[in-house]
Amino acid sequence: MPRVQSIQMRVLLWGWAVLIAGLALAFWRYSATLDGETARDFERATIGRLQTVEWLLERNGPFTEPRDRQDFLHTLATNMGMRITLIEGGKVVADTSVAFGDLGKLDDHSARPEVVASLSGEVGQSTRHSVTLDRDMIYMAKKLPGKDGAPDTVLRLAAPVSQLRTHLQRMRWALLAAMVPLLLGSGVLLWLLSRTITMGIAQFTEAAQAIGDGDYRRKILFYPAAEFQPLAEAINRMAKKIKKNVKVIENQRGELWAMFEGMSEGVMVLDTSGRILHVNPALSKIFPRAQEFIGRAPLEATMSLEIQNLVDILMAGETSERVSRQIELKDRRCAEMTVVPFRDHKYRPRVILVFHDTSEQKRVERVLRDFVANASHQLRTPLTSIRGYAETLIDAPPQEEAKRKEFLEIIHANAVHMAKVIGGMFALAKSEREGKRPGDLSASVPQALDHALKNASFAAQDRGIELELEALPENMPATAADPDGLLQIIESILDNAIKYSPEGAKVHISAASDGQSVLLSFADQGPGISPENQKRIFERFFRADGNGVDSAGSAGLGLAICRHIARNYGGEVWVKSPTDEETGMGSVFTVRLPVA
Repeated sequence: MPRVQSIQMRVLLWGWAVLIAGLALAFWRYSATLDGETARDFERATIGRLQTVEWLLERNGPFTEPRDRQDFLHTLATNMGMRITLIEGGKVVADTSVAFGDLGKLDDHSARPEVVASLSGEVGQSTRHSVTLDRDMIYMAKKLPGKDGAPDTVLRLAAPVSQLRTHLQRMRWALLAAMVPLLLGSGVLLWLLSRTITMGIAQFTEAAQAIGDGDYRRKILFYPAAEFQPLAEAINRMAKKIKKNVKVIENQRGELWAMFEGMSEGVMVLDTSGRILHVNPALSKIFPRAQEFIGRAPLEATMSLEIQNLVDILMAGETSERVSRQIELKDRRCAEMTVVPFRDHKYRPRVILVFHDTSEQKRVERVLRDFVANASHQLRTPLTSIRGYAETLIDAPPQEEAKRKEFLEIIHANAVHMAKVIGGMFALAKSEREGKRPGDLSASVPQALDHALKNASFAAQDRGIELELEALPENMPATAADPDGLLQIIESILDNAIKYSPEGAKVHISAASDGQSVLLSFADQGPGISPENQKRIFERFFRADGNGVDSAGSAGLGLAICRHIARNYGGEVWVKSPTDEETGMGSVFTVRLPVA
């Protein structure tokens, strides 16, 4: 934690800072004014000297010899402390800083700024570096009108810039020296003022620390000045209110914690970074070892990407509404999850997740739904076969005794099959309820195909559809399935192929084995199935045409039952469509079942 300066030091430093800033501003303004005034004084003084030199030249002239003029100006320059130059037609005819014999070596001065300005009738002024003297100089020049037809002469005075700067520097140092005692005196006064304030604050600090440590009886009775009275009274009232509120909060915290621990729903509380902060005992029944993942992401405790994504969305503040979802857990369990976002005292997003285990409720609903769906769908096929053969015996009974007996045997076999279907459905529901899959199963593929083709022959003849069974391989192995379950799969797929194939079409059935699995294929000439519908064709009650029940009484359960039964046996069902790319028609349903 960085060191914090005391209020006494702050008052002292800030007071000094304000004072120094004010003095610096005054010094800057004074220096700027001083510079301007000094420059103007120097200019006025130099102009006066120019007039003096001009008067002296007129009084003591004319000079018969140029050297006499040079000597006279040298005497004046020595007394005035300045450089004097005379320029005629741009040529230097006298210069107190150059020997008389070297005057002819000097450059033409007609283009010098101060000379140009003086020739126009003004007092020329310029500041620049002198090559002759190798230092910065201030030049001021004035035109002297020629007499008796002589050319105009320019009189120029020059002084070093350092001379002016030295004068200004002495004045600045004098000003700074006057500021030092003022800073020291103000520092002492500020220290005394801040000490008085800090002594009063120390008393309030001690009282506040005592209240923070739980000593709510501590009161401030004495204070150093009247300005502290409202603060002292406010702290005393605050201590009284805190004592009352702490009792209420402690009682509420105990009640909430008891509710949290005793809830039958699992609760997960996340912190502001989306990490697990608290979990109650009920959550461990839904997510074992959830207690071990405190301080980690919900994904690690639940192993659910859906939950983590939803938490991330709510933590990002994209929505402030509570969200409810049905989620699937391991071991075919499910739960209803409610995610409630809220803001903490710093307005940072936080989330609470509440889980209600609905596995038993969903299991009962699923068993009931499967039973009703399977019963209504699977009993329709044998009933159709029984009805067809019975109507034939009534309306057009065969003359041959053997044929009538065959019909009656088919009716009897279908009745027996119906009883087996019902019994098998109860056995399947019981198996799911117990969480076990039937073992040591074996079913003959040829027998199942023969039985299914006989049962479907009436529906196929009504629509003029040919059921073509390809020759089965020799030594076709049995499948690890219940005979009635295998028959249900084949009949459901055949019923689907007959129902959607056009009249006069053909349904081709084949079977093969690779030693590990048995593959059954059913190729029809129906309208084909779009790619998006292929993903949902095996869902319960799904129909590509959008109707709930078609004209044949189907509710879209057959293929869902096929996949459900096949997966119970460790197999799978899938579809490839269309088989004819040009017309976009035809589908091939394939069933894979393990070998017994």
